Amino acid sequence: MSWSRRVGGGAALQILARLFTATVSLVVTAMLLARLLDKDEYGRFSFYLNAFLLVLVLVDFGINRAAIRRIADGSWRESDAIGAAVRLKTRFGIAAFVVLTALIVGSERDPTTIAILVLAAAHPLTHGLSAGSVGFEAAVEFRPNATSAFVGYGVFLALSLAFAAVGVRQAAPYLLAFGAGLAAQNVFLHAWARRRFPVPTAPAPSLVRELLREALPLGFSAVSVAIYYYTDSLLLRPLAGDAAVATYTVAYRLMTFGLMAPVLFSQVLFPVFTRCHVAGPHVLTIAVARATLVLALLAACGATMIAARAEDWLALVFGDPYRDAAPALRVLCAAMAVVFLTYPHTTALIAAGRAATFTRITIVAAVLNVALNLVVLPRYGPLGAATTTLVTEAFVLIAGCARAWTLLRVSGWSKTLWAPVALAAGLGFALTRWPELPLVWVAVVSLGATLVVARACRAIPFDLGVDAELERGAG
Repeated sequence: MSWSRRVGGGAALQILARLFTATVSLVVTAMLLARLLDKDEYGRFSFYLNAFLLVLVLVDFGINRAAIRRIADGSWRESDAIGAAVRLKTRFGIAAFVVLTALIVGSERDPTTIAILVLAAAHPLTHGLSAGSVGFEAAVEFRPNATSAFVGYGVFLALSLAFAAVGVRQAAPYLLAFGAGLAAQNVFLHAWARRRFPVPTAPAPSLVRELLREALPLGFSAVSVAIYYYTDSLLLRPLAGDAAVATYTVAYRLMTFGLMAPVLFSQVLFPVFTRCHVAGPHVLTIAVARATLVLALLAACGATMIAARAEDWLALVFGDPYRDAAPALRVLCAAMAVVFLTYPHTTALIAAGRAATFTRITIVAAVLNVALNLVVLPRYGPLGAATTTLVTEAFVLIAGCARAWTLLRVSGWSKTLWAPVALAAGLGFALTRWPELPLVWVAVVSLGATLVVARACRAIPFDLGVDAELERGAG
């Protein structure tokens, strides 16, 4: 199978799984809990959910990507990479559990709530098992990852519906359901990896140390990105109250629903970009340009479709009380488009062994984000948080593109990017001209126009344009 087909198929499978998990997340955390819990309790749920998601980044700490890169460039065997990753992620999981427990005990007063939340926070203890995905991802084989996501979020959905059916109106049990789903996902993935790969022996300490050194810049980058992804909500609670957290969270959740495309697409691209870099800078340039065009088209479709009818999307998903989050959502849509353009360039930097460069960019971005939030949140609340996110993401885009060009001579900017610009302009005009168009038709028109434009600029059928070069390199 060609590399373009592997990337296309893997991305489609990952996006399908992410659609399921994002739909479950929206059904539970938006349609169900936003209506079932009062605004303060929903703000509490959002606060701890963001803390859990931040901890997931800390546990991975770039370990998966570092191990995948080692396998993709041919320097490590799969069993060695998986064994070292399991050891490191287990240690980080224990540390994450301790941090979450301290946060819970320091923030809550009710003993029952503390006990339930601590149990919910135990899911990082199972994340060492998720290192089994390393071998699959290195081979651009994503069916196990997708299936485990279905299992984990199926558990989350089932438990949440059961709690709702008996009338639970506190945040803690639903957080327990989320933690149980993550633990089930990790166990399932580990079981699949045991069948597919040789059982890793206890890794040599030198391998563990080497993997940690490789992961450090990636880990600091991931932590920095997570800080400016989640710090808005975490700072809103002490600076503006639980209700402000709830308002911002609904807007941010719709934005992150769209972000699954660049995140998962780049996850599939990463091992291929690594091979492109080994084949030569001109090969990586071609792949980055093609990936940027596809993601720019998706960004133009999603961001314009949501921003043009922000109030209606918020009312549909979260209910009428959350229409007031529309200004923040429109700003976040612009930030979402920026993120789509950023991912191919930063993925190329990491694939080419320039993770330390990306780390420096993200550390500056995190500091910038926190500083701006401390200034604007007390006065502007959710709208200020959204604007801070846009400024931060714009900085990462500019810095990432500049470093990809100066260090690698790689750029995703090309003449074909007229197509997503034209698509966004046309959709924006049409959707604002007919504000009474039902949302289902808004989606149909947006997707239909995107397919027409993508075909016109030859973005579909998808082709990275590097299969011949990679096959010659493999030969």
